[in-house]
Amino acid sequence: MQSAFQYVERATFMHRLHPVVKIVHLFATLALVLLPYRPTLRDLASAAIWVALGACLWALGRVGVRQFGFLIKFLTAIFVFLIVTQGLLYQSEGPVLIHIGHLEFWGSDLGTVTVEGLFFGAVLSVRIIAAAMALPLLVTTTSASQLMATLRTLRLPPRLTFMFVSSLSFTHLVIQMWQNILEAQKLRGFDIEAMSVWQRARRAYVPVLTPLILLLFRKGNDLQVALESKGFGSTGPKTEIEVLPFLPRDAAAAAVVLAVFALTLWVKF
Repeated sequence: MQSAFQYVERATFMHRLHPVVKIVHLFATLALVLLPYRPTLRDLASAAIWVALGACLWALGRVGVRQFGFLIKFLTAIFVFLIVTQGLLYQSEGPVLIHIGHLEFWGSDLGTVTVEGLFFGAVLSVRIIAAAMALPLLVTTTSASQLMATLRTLRLPPRLTFMFVSSLSFTHLVIQMWQNILEAQKLRGFDIEAMSVWQRARRAYVPVLTPLILLLFRKGNDLQVALESKGFGSTGPKTEIEVLPFLPRDAAAAAVVLAVFALTLWVKF
């Protein structure tokens, strides 16, 4: 089964697209998420437009949704928590949706659910969705060699480039090691999934985290030997595995991403 945050080789439009376009989309998403927001229809519409763009890019890259099942379940729980808590805690003079009673807490009435508070939680949830869709799109449709070549083209320091690309690769490696250790411990009769919450907190994770940390140290040592044998850090000229030309379709795709980003800012402000 294909795990999350791992490059999947396919012949799609997003796979053939230059990584610079996907990096532009990633930074535009970051800029949009960091902008201040309020519980207004304009903020919700601007975030929804960007989510729609991300969904179209996921469809063009045939990014599988099933492989992010754990992330989807986690985000769903976060969304429910945000909407409920914001509905109860958000201070608003607008209309009240539900009035249960009166309970003063930090200047808020916990017995009152306001419409503006629920709307604030919905805006925050849509912005989180927009942020969560950007990085998987880059990782699953761009190989490590393509990303390295692109960052080298952008004149980033080699050490910084290696740290960024290897951190993306190590995410999949840690998840895979975690799953292998869980399966190995299950064969020995140590099944975490069958334990209660109290048993997990008391004795479940030490037999899993200990071999995980030791295996990561071993992988790090092997990586150091491989880097030294390939002359990492030398001052001589560097060779490229792949040469990625920036084609007219890449320029057109970047223009579309920037145009949608400008549209979201226009709708917001």
